[in-house]
Amino acid sequence: MLSGKSTIGKRLAKLLNYKFIDTDKAIEQQYKLSVSDIFKKYGEDVFRTLEKQMIETLKEEDNVVVSTGGGFVCYNDNMQWVKENGKSIYLKLTPEAIVSRHKITKRPRPLLQNKTDEELLEFVKQTLKEREFYYQQSDFIFNALSLKPEEIIKIIL
Repeated sequence: MLSGKSTIGKRLAKLLNYKFIDTDKAIEQQYKLSVSDIFKKYGEDVFRTLEKQMIETLKEEDNVVVSTGGGFVCYNDNMQWVKENGKSIYLKLTPEAIVSRHKITKRPRPLLQNKTDEELLEFVKQTLKEREFYYQQSDFIFNALSLKPEEIIKIIL
């Protein structure tokens, strides 16, 4: 969450002359509901199913950069799917940096809503701890605090 996936993904796709797809935005367009509304109305399990279906539609695509939600690789066999069909990038941030970015972002994050600052930090720490196993399987891992987007893109290229 809030690591810069979409920002870096868009820039990378443009430099490569590839198509860019943000799975959250694609799901919102297809179902005419925000990610927050899908979480509220149907729950996280339904959202994760929609993510899986969305990514499956991309299997036949060439020359595409995809930005997924932060939890995507932790469900179903999604990380395996990514490894078989492309390259994965983990933009690593500290829990404190994620909370700081959340406070200034305009986009609502369903898993981060309605929490005090203390609850938010604890939730982010716990979530990262649970997801780290999957994130560490990424083909590329970058410290998103110490590197600027341009530097990350240069290394990837």
